[in-house]
Amino acid sequence: MDFGATPKTFATGAVPATVRTDISVQNGATPVELPPEKTVRSIAAGEPVQLDIRARAEERRSDAQRQQSAQDETAQQRRFDEQRRQQDLRDVIERRLEVDPKTRSIVLRKTDRETGEVIDQYPDETLLKLRALSRELIERDRGSVAAAQSHEVERIA
Repeated sequence: MDFGATPKTFATGAVPATVRTDISVQNGATPVELPPEKTVRSIAAGEPVQLDIRARAEERRSDAQRQQSAQDETAQQRRFDEQRRQQDLRDVIERRLEVDPKTRSIVLRKTDRETGEVIDQYPDETLLKLRALSRELIERDRGSVAAAQSHEVERIA
């Protein structure tokens, strides 16, 4: 049984290796059989490369400072835009604090100055109605308890 695990070999025509005589072998070099355009020869070591690390560090610092200043400018522009938007809203929207007579709670109403329409209200109208209803029920309960107590006769011995 053949499961394909054994490699199959095929006969191919081999290219005869040529010995190159145009390249001189240097000490420590390994001879190779490559065409001349693909060979690499080592160059004798010259002077060591000198790097000015301080100059690169200063460049990085100056780049970081430029980026930080650009970020500061954009943040400042955003703050300015937000302040301007808030000022525009203040010109259009009137804010008032009122006391609701039924619930005796403080209500913040934001109204449009031009149309007088209520834009936003805290607490909401539904919550105010719920508070008024609960206050009314509590007062009714107190009244019924007071009425029940007024019909009682108290004997003192």
